[in-house]
Amino acid sequence: MFKIWKKHSINQINIIAILFAGIFAAASAFVIIFNEYIEFEKDIVETEVNYLKNQKRRAVEQTSRLYRLINYRYSELKDEEPNIQNNNIANEVGIVLDDSNTGGYIFIYDKNKKVIYKSKKFNDDGFVVNKLFIASNKGGSFLTFVVQKDGETIENLAFIREFKKLGWVIGSGMSIGEKDIVLAQKTEKHRNKITGFMLKIITLTLFLYLASILKYRYITDKLSKEIKFIVSSLKKASKSYTSIDRSKIKFQEFREITSQANYMLLKLKEKKSALEDMNLNLESLVQEKTKELQESVAYASELLVYQDKFLKNAVHEINTPLSIILMNIDLYNLKFERNPYLIKIETAVKVLENIYGDLSFIVKKEKEDRRVDMINFTDFVNDRVEYFFDVAVGNRLKIKSEVDNEIFVLFNEFELQRLCDNNISNAIKYSYINQDVHVRLYSDKGCTVFEVQNSGEKIIDKNNIFSRYYREDNARGGFGLGLNIVKEICDNSGVHVEVKSDGNKTVFRYFFECSRMVTS
Repeated sequence: MFKIWKKHSINQINIIAILFAGIFAAASAFVIIFNEYIEFEKDIVETEVNYLKNQKRRAVEQTSRLYRLINYRYSELKDEEPNIQNNNIANEVGIVLDDSNTGGYIFIYDKNKKVIYKSKKFNDDGFVVNKLFIASNKGGSFLTFVVQKDGETIENLAFIREFKKLGWVIGSGMSIGEKDIVLAQKTEKHRNKITGFMLKIITLTLFLYLASILKYRYITDKLSKEIKFIVSSLKKASKSYTSIDRSKIKFQEFREITSQANYMLLKLKEKKSALEDMNLNLESLVQEKTKELQESVAYASELLVYQDKFLKNAVHEINTPLSIILMNIDLYNLKFERNPYLIKIETAVKVLENIYGDLSFIVKKEKEDRRVDMINFTDFVNDRVEYFFDVAVGNRLKIKSEVDNEIFVLFNEFELQRLCDNNISNAIKYSYINQDVHVRLYSDKGCTVFEVQNSGEKIIDKNNIFSRYYREDNARGGFGLGLNIVKEICDNSGVHVEVKSDGNKTVFRYFFECSRMVTS
């Protein structure tokens, strides 16, 4: 059913609507009939309760009359012999309390269970009499029991009291065997009522259902005709852009839709005319724009060539004065005592030389021959530590190195210098003053480990620090290229990188030529 609903056909919607209407009508009729049945059940229970209550009331009234009559006659005959009393009271009861009019019976027994008086309807077998005497000990109470009459079992209800002056047990009973007959009559009457009610409800439901279907079909047919007219008009309008005839539309909502559709057709017609005019000049316009684009591409290519040439020349030209400055500083230091001002100049020049090394790597990396050599890593690290010693002193720091002897690595020397220099330079740049920068080189579990540690601020984004141009502290300067170059070298050479930073210290650790995978 849900697949049919997704198609949204009017005929299919009609079928679904009719089905739902039928289900709703049937459900409504069922609910009404079910409620009526529930009321019937309540009525049966109430009838049974009222029947028993009425029989009890009659038994109590009859016993009370019997008690008053015996009490009255006893006050008159109390001086007579017991036998005379019994006979006179029994005769009086038989005359005054004619139980044939009440539909019940009465009985009187003395304390020896001898019958003083009983109605003809009462069967006084021993079992029943014993139950009467047991019930009388409780004062006024009800008793139910079963008697056999003509092979038929009859249920009885009696109210028993004790007349203590004579030690008699008196009572009045009613047959309640007619309860089933009363209930059966009530059930039959109600069944006939329910049957008639069901026929009326079903007839009314069918009539309303058929009337609603006819009305619904009439409305949907009218809607379908107008929708088909609008659809066919739109198909014609898509080719000729002719407006839809609103005079043939009867429903107000469809007339509004038609007005909007005619307005859209008018705009489309205007757009078509504009497109036809534009198409006339489109070819010349495309040629003109293509020529401009080619000129822009050529100009951009020329700019890239000039830029590449400029960078190469700039790198070459920067190298010469830096080399001259450092060489003259070394000559001065050999001839004279170390000058604190000259130390600051040497520090700044070495920083520039490190930046120059990064620029040189970027310019030459694609054309540079990545030849690898067996390098004495121990001497190499000691040399780079000595190179940056003055830079650290100029920043009020100390470099402490812990380098194991005779460690070799197969690597490209230029790339290895960029890896070591950028890490030592960054450790100096981002360290707190008057702290130590630790540089270590050692072997661990089949790996050669190069480690640089400083005391500085915690690295917030360890996953992003190797991205190009990324800097966590813009106030420190730099281009954000150093660690990106280091990461590129490590990825190309299979060097595993590990970074740890907790606010007290920051450690960059590099694993070379591992015999097994190292996990961070």
